[in-house]
Amino acid sequence: MLVLPQYVMVVLKGSVPMAFGGTQEPAAYGELVSIGGLNPDVNKKLSAAIASILESKLSISQSRFYLKFHDSKRSDFGWNDSTF
Repeated sequence: MLVLPQYVMVVLKGSVPMAFGGTQEPAAYGELVSIGGLNPDVNKKLSAAIASILESKLSISQSRFYLKFHDSKRSDFGWNDSTF
């Protein structure tokens, strides 16, 4: 689904106090930023895939996470002494 996985970066922070839906049961929040390639269909597939991973690997219910998608321009990201 992601066109250039060699540029993917993931940050996980565990043991962060989080209230979700009025409880402190395990929950997650994520942001997925992409330089192009996102659209409603792709977002839906990525959300389903990430929900499955969170549930199987971290025991976080698929109903207890939010994932924010943001499609950025190449000029919005600096890398290697320039921008993408």
